[in-house]
This record gives sequence, structure tokens and C-alpha cells, in this order.
Amino acid sequence: MRITIGRKIGMGFGLFIFFALLVVVLTNRTLEQSRSINEEINRVYAPSVDALVRLRNLTVNSHMLIKHWALLESRADAPEKTTLVEITTQELPKVLDQVDTLMGEWGPDEVALMNNVTKQLGIMFELHDQIKALLPSLESYRDPFIHMERTGLAEEGGPIDEQTKVVLAELDRLIELQERKRRELGGGMIRSFDSLKFIVLYMGVALVVIGLIVAFLIIRDIVAPVQRLRLILLSLGRGVFPRAKVRTTNDEIGDMGKALTSLVEGMRRTTDFSHAVAAGDFAADYQPLSEEDVLGHALLKMRDELGQRERILELKVAERTDEVVRQKEEVERQSRKVVELYKNVTDSIRYAKRLQDSILPTDRRMKELLPDAFVYYRPKDIVSGDFYWMDNVQDRVLFAAVDCTGHGVPGAFMSLIGHNGLNQAVKERQRSRPSEVLNELNRIAYQALHKDREQHLVRDGMDMALCSYDPAKRVLDFAGANCPLYLVRDGVVIPFQADKSAIGSFDRDGVSFSEHHIELQSGDMIYVFSDGYADQFGGAKGKKFLYRRFRELLVEISTQPTERQRMLLHDAFNAWRGAHEQVDDILVMGMRA
Repeated sequence: MRITIGRKIGMGFGLFIFFALLVVVLTNRTLEQSRSINEEINRVYAPSVDALVRLRNLTVNSHMLIKHWALLESRADAPEKTTLVEITTQELPKVLDQVDTLMGEWGPDEVALMNNVTKQLGIMFELHDQIKALLPSLESYRDPFIHMERTGLAEEGGPIDEQTKVVLAELDRLIELQERKRRELGGGMIRSFDSLKFIVLYMGVALVVIGLIVAFLIIRDIVAPVQRLRLILLSLGRGVFPRAKVRTTNDEIGDMGKALTSLVEGMRRTTDFSHAVAAGDFAADYQPLSEEDVLGHALLKMRDELGQRERILELKVAERTDEVVRQKEEVERQSRKVVELYKNVTDSIRYAKRLQDSILPTDRRMKELLPDAFVYYRPKDIVSGDFYWMDNVQDRVLFAAVDCTGHGVPGAFMSLIGHNGLNQAVKERQRSRPSEVLNELNRIAYQALHKDREQHLVRDGMDMALCSYDPAKRVLDFAGANCPLYLVRDGVVIPFQADKSAIGSFDRDGVSFSEHHIELQSGDMIYVFSDGYADQFGGAKGKKFLYRRFRELLVEISTQPTERQRMLLHDAFNAWRGAHEQVDDILVMGMRA
């Protein structure tokens, strides 16, 4: 009789499932019993014990408070009296209602005992009411007859003490009775869990043994043969034929082994035929496995088509070889043109840099006008859209930090317009106040950028911080177009905001720039700058440097000599940038008063 894989697996797992279901049924029955006991404890006896303990505590508290009412003189609104009234009228009735609700689940002896407790409580509170009636106010404590009567009721060992002891004794008996029943139910639940432990332990061992037997049979008769077939198929997937023959058995895996053996033999013959065709033997013989062997017939068709295509390809290869040679010569010629064009453009930009550098103040000129100052200037490309400007008018020194639209060649063109505009506004039109210079420069730049352009306006301009400094009086006037001024004094940054308008803006009538008048102190540091430093990406997370870090850096370096400050700005920038690309031109000017 042939035993199939399905029968083997079915018998093994059927036995395993039978024992598993047996464990589940027994476990479920035990858990239901335990749940029933637990619900009875939580529904009846645990709340009952808690309520009775609460009733006992209220009885003890009321006894102490009535003794205080009787023996110590106090006003009617004393805290002890109001607390006793609250216990008697509010808390005690709630507890008694709760106990009355729970009594529906009690036994007859417990109900009888609770009824006696209620009766004794009534007697105890009648004695309390006598005390309250005798001592309704502070004056009643001074009546000698009342004093004798209330002393007889509340003295040590008196009626109130004796009645309270009776109530507490009855409550203790009832609490002990409830606790004993709860413990008995808890013991039953523990015995139920012990039974569950026995079932789980022995049945679990039986399941493990059965599982091991089933696993052994599956590994021996199914997994191991399948693993051997898997290794053969993986080898075939890599193009390696198995060296040993496949062992067959009397089941489905044996059928797969026979089919795999036939497949391997067919692939060997196919490989030999492919090698012959690849070697150019288009007359090689190949016999398909059957009339339905799609691959075999496809190989025969491939052999015939390859023979024909080889002849056609030989003709095309000769034609394509001549064409590739011609294309290669054309590519080399175009490459030489691109290299020559790139060199010409780069040479032109480098010459433009020399022109741009010529408009910047020389170090000697800067030392003459501002002896204790520095400029940190770092273009992004060969030429820059940022530039700095400096000149003197009578007894004042004018200097500016300018950020033109864009960078590279477009920014450089804008910088020439800005430099010529500043010279024209200051030297030709005799403007000396920063706000006047910016207003005049705005008109000059607008005319240069938008002249005769009614429909298509050039959307370019420049941001600028312009200062006029009187060294003798230590007075500085400042006006800005989107570029603020920072004053660092005694380790604190004092910002002076610029107007939110660019030079050469889209306003045909121009704008009016405001001006700040600043009286400096000895040691003050003035900084004007473009936005390139604060906008640089870097750091551990690749974020912007931001103006907050920039202000902290200026405070940190402000006490250093000005030339040292320029080096510290350079080092801090490189440390922050790391491997990131510089995103904009950078310009920072600093001056010490």
C-alpha cells in the first residue's frame, strides 16, 4: 500500500491535535471554575469585608467624637461636632445601604448577625442623641445637672463605652465570618489551579513527545528528501548539473525525483547542443523530448535563424565599423571645441575678477580710513555678487557692505552697477548722509535696470548696509536696505534694523530709507554683513548656520583684535561647512570704535 505524504502528515498532526484539544478542554473547564469562584469573591465577600471594615471605622470615629462632645466644652460649630454630624447623617447611611445591598448574597446566619449589629447601632446612636440634646450650645456645659447626667453617660466604662464595645464585638464576629468564607473560596480556587497545573504539566509533556515523533518522521520522510531536491534545483539555477543520481521513493517526492532526473538529462543534451551552435556548428543534431517540447523546437528554430543572421551580421558589422570610425572623429573634434570654449570663458571670468577686484578698496586705503577694522570676503565663484565700498567725505568715513542679486557673473555685473552708483551718489551728487545716499542710489539703480522697460521689468537689485562714521566724535549714522547693523557692547548684541526694501526695487517712484544715529563708546564693535554667512548649510545635521549662531559668534570674537576676528570667522565658517558646498557669497565687515 502506498502511503502518501498527505497521509503521513495527517496521521501525525491528527494525533497531536487530539491531545492539544484535550488540554484545551480540560484547561477551559478548570479556568471556568476558577473564574466563577473569583467572581463570587469579588462580587460578594471582598466588598462585604470592605464595607464592614468601613462601618467599624465609622463606629470607632463616632465614639471618639461623641466622647469629645460630652466631656470637652466646645461651640456648636466645632470641627469635631460637625464631623460627627456628617458621619451620622451622610457616611454611615451610605455604608449601611451598601451592606444592605450585599446582604442579598449572604447566608442566614450572617444576615441575622448583621440585623443584630444594626439593632445595637440604633441603641448606641440613641445614647449619642441624648448627649447632643443635653449639650446643644456652649452655655449648656455650665449647668450642674446636665454636667452630672452627661458625665454618667460618657464616663469611662459608662453606657456609651459599653454599647460601643457590644457593636464592635458583633462587627468583629461578622467580619471574621466573611473573611473565613472568602478564604475558603480562595482555597478552592487554588486547588482548581493545582489541578490545572497537573493537566498542563503532564499533557504538555505528552504533546512534546508526540511533537518530537511527528517532527522526526517529517524530517526523515519529507524534509530531508525535499532538501536534497532543493540543493539540486539551486545547482541547476546556477547552471551546475548534479553529479549523483536522484534517489526515488514510493511517494510524491519520488515522483518529483524521477521528473527531475529526466529534466537533468534533457538539460545536458540541450547544453551540448547549445555549445555546438555557439561554436558555429549550425548542422548539429538535436532531438526534442516530445512533440510538445516547446524548448526543443525553439532551439532548432534558433539554430536555423542564427545561421541566417550570422551571414547578415557579417555584412552589417563591416558597414557599422566604418560609421563608428567617422562618428569617433566627429566626437573628438567637438570635444576639442568644448575644451577651447571652456578655456575662453574661464579666462574671461578670471579677467572679470581682476576688474572686480580693482573696484574694491585696497588694504592700504582701508587702514588709512579705518585703522582698526577688518573685512572677511569670500566669493562663492570666481567673481562675486557681494562687494564692499569705502570713501571719506570731509571729516567722515563712509563704508558699505553690499549684497547684489545672485552670485557669479550675474552678481558681478550688479556689483559694478552698485559701485558706480555709490561713487555717483557720493562724489558727483554730494550725498553724505546714509539715508540720502541710499535714496539717491535707489533712483540711479532703478534707472539703470528699468530704463525704457514698461512691461518687462528686470527683477534684480541689491541689499546694502551703509554707515557714515565720525572718528573724532565717535558718532555713526546707519541706513540699511534689508541688511541690518550689529553693535556689540559689553558682550551684548544691539541690532539696528534695516528697511525692508531693496536698492533698485520695483517701485517706480522709489522709496525713502530711514536712518539710525548711534553714539559709540570706546571698545564698541560695529558689524555689517551680507546674508551668506548665516545661510550656509553645515553642522552635524546639514542645517543653516542662522543669525542666532552668527550673533553668538560675534559676541565670542568681539574682544579679539580685528585681524584675529577675521581669522576666527574664517575658521568657524570652514568648521561649520565641512563637506557641504558654499551656497552664497560671504561678506562681513567689522570696525572697533
